[in-house]
Amino acid sequence: MNKYSLLLIAFMALLFDKANSQICDTTGNVIIYSNYDGGQININVDVNIPNLKIGVVSYEPVTISLGGPFVNNITAVHFAGYYTTTNKHCNNTPTQTNIVGAPQGTDTIVFYPPSPIQTQNGWPNILCNYDCDTINNQGGCNTPDQVVAYFMQVFGGTMRYHFTQYGCWQGVNNVSSGGNCCIGYTPNALPLAAFGSSDTIFCDKQCIDFTDLSSGNTTSWLWTFTGANPSASTLQNPQSICYNNYGSFDVQLIACNAAGCDTILMPNFITELQLPTIHLIINQNDTLICNTTNVTYAWFNVLNPTLVLSTNATFIPTVAGSYYIVITDSNNCSVPSATTGVSIGFSEINEAGIAIYYDGNTQSLLINATTKNEISRIVLIDGNGKMVYEKNIRINGNVSMPVSRLSNGSYVYQAVVNGRLVSGKITVTK
Repeated sequence: MNKYSLLLIAFMALLFDKANSQICDTTGNVIIYSNYDGGQININVDVNIPNLKIGVVSYEPVTISLGGPFVNNITAVHFAGYYTTTNKHCNNTPTQTNIVGAPQGTDTIVFYPPSPIQTQNGWPNILCNYDCDTINNQGGCNTPDQVVAYFMQVFGGTMRYHFTQYGCWQGVNNVSSGGNCCIGYTPNALPLAAFGSSDTIFCDKQCIDFTDLSSGNTTSWLWTFTGANPSASTLQNPQSICYNNYGSFDVQLIACNAAGCDTILMPNFITELQLPTIHLIINQNDTLICNTTNVTYAWFNVLNPTLVLSTNATFIPTVAGSYYIVITDSNNCSVPSATTGVSIGFSEINEAGIAIYYDGNTQSLLINATTKNEISRIVLIDGNGKMVYEKNIRINGNVSMPVSRLSNGSYVYQAVVNGRLVSGKITVTK
């Protein structure tokens, strides 16, 4: 480009008074800045514009610095042009285009992309723009309608304004100040439907929230939630959409404005996974056993639920107390078991087929017995030979019996099982 042949135009652009700036559409969410010389452009987002999208074009590298009270409204920042070149006409021109202050994941830098519009006065690829002029040849830069068409293709939505100049960026560009060019602006453009959700893949039944991300001054919404309750909504941002069945489900949004509607269908957008099932946990002597297979294991004491004690299917506690296991399947879905009490040092009466031990968390005797063994009497004797507990019962199976008055220490129990007296030891630890 013959830069010197454009000095007059550049001088006029630099004299532009932002007090006379214009906003093409007050409901628009796309703003565009373009120049030739690059440098550093400071954009102050001082207007609350939902789903704000910012496009920047320059022939020379630019530092795009974003800030302001509503900077987190930005959902996309897109630079197009030469992001690195030996041409540097501004004191603050960076070595390569960079974007500072944008919300994470919103920034994009594209080198020299093709323009959706080909004109005899503008370059075929997006490169630079310095004037709101489509009639005269732009000397190697783009006409403004080419720039606008490119960003509307990238962003969708509605253009709020386009600010263009030739020279280095100066000062702060307040979003409230608007721009100086509406060439290429199309009123009443169709919306571009888009959405997000608080979660997309989760374990077991769950209720989630959806957020409308549509652009283009959308005024009405029709959601369809396959497999959910409710299955439809006309709210902009539906909340508490509950999935009560396992599987993958489509979500559809029809977003409309005065010009018409746009539909987006996301197949299998939501996936609800089934929790694994914990099979029998067996307490054999002092050993806890989980019979669930094809999962990972993590054993915990209820008194310290953050410390993993073992990652095996079996676990031998060294301290009396209540324990539980968390199993996790290949989908990373986890489920905890019920707690199981262990009293270190109790003796299982193999010939009778029962086990009795003390659970310090519930302050109860836990009796494990098969259904064929009927227990009709329980007696506890302390270390001094004194009977401290006596209970006439008629039970079989697994039973919990509160005995809150016991002191810490070792006890002998006597039980009548199927009419036969058996005995063993338990340890009480609270």
